[in-house]
Amino acid sequence: MFNPIIFLIILLSCFFTPSEKPSVPLYQLSTNEINTLFQEANKELKSREIEVELNLLCENLNGSVLLAFGKDVFYKKEVGYKRLANKTPQNIIDSETLFELASISKQFTAAAILKLMEEKKLDLNDDVTKFLPQFPYKNITIKHLLTHTSGLPEYMDFPEKDFNQNEALSNSKLECYIERAKPKVLFQSGMRFKYTNTNYALLALIIEKITHISFEQYVRKEIFTPAGLQFTCLATELHTKTNYCKGHLADKSERPFHFQNGVLGDKGIYSNVEDLYRWINSYLIDYKILSREIVAQATQTQNKLYRGEPAELYGFGLRLEDDVNGYLIYHGGLWRGFQNNMVYRPRDQYIFIVLSNFRNKAIIGVNSKLLCIIDGV
Repeated sequence: MFNPIIFLIILLSCFFTPSEKPSVPLYQLSTNEINTLFQEANKELKSREIEVELNLLCENLNGSVLLAFGKDVFYKKEVGYKRLANKTPQNIIDSETLFELASISKQFTAAAILKLMEEKKLDLNDDVTKFLPQFPYKNITIKHLLTHTSGLPEYMDFPEKDFNQNEALSNSKLECYIERAKPKVLFQSGMRFKYTNTNYALLALIIEKITHISFEQYVRKEIFTPAGLQFTCLATELHTKTNYCKGHLADKSERPFHFQNGVLGDKGIYSNVEDLYRWINSYLIDYKILSREIVAQATQTQNKLYRGEPAELYGFGLRLEDDVNGYLIYHGGLWRGFQNNMVYRPRDQYIFIVLSNFRNKAIIGVNSKLLCIIDGV
């Protein structure tokens, strides 16, 4: 005959080493004490499952991974090489190695804009032409740029022949091109959601116009330093660094210089998992960068349309999702062989960060697996 108490005792004994076992025999424990032990065993089992999943990720990953819950780091590991064609000890990725964050950079640009809003140096409903007088489109606001509802076309799709591909394209040169070429808008502002890098490139330029200093200087002073970021820099500053990765495609080919690398705001921030972990704690948990009220705005749906609902939820520089895994604040990043993901779940302060300079899709689906293990789904 099946005896549930005996079954529990046998099951619990599988998860405790001799030093961890209760000081009295299991059969002498009360029901409440057994329930507590069972919960501890379940937690231990989940921890082991998570570690197995992350170790499997690292078998295919060339990059860096971190999993934490608030201030407690559960797992952190670096694997692979900064350049796949140079597999020498000097070229191994370490904890300080920098990765191009790609679109994960957008949240820093958004935070800088919100900082200026907090200081009443701009209003989110201000028209772009207030700061860029020659901007050829009317009725596009800063909020439209922040939420990808501007209707502006993607600058990465502009004809490359129209640019000097031998030198880095700057945000100012991009603005001049838009003013001169006046590329056709995709839709009337506020009518649709269309994720477009042009929006954040223009936001970086607006920051420069308002502050009268470079985008690099402003984000370092007002964002990076207060957040305690020790290694983070801009792509335009990379020539002063030595410990950084080159991006690679799935066939292991290294991505060469591309003239669009010089555009900032939409991408162009180089960092590592340690600094991103500091950033999430400083920005989303401890409110060291912006007030709790403004961070709440940044992490709530802001891309509401005049008619209908957007297919994807977007805050300010952050993607949002509310499903079986709970409320997630996240962003990915793809650019020139880099493939990244950053996820934060407020309810348990789950933080998952993966940065990779090898676009082999190793990170795809891992976050969902981890959350399913944690939630017991």
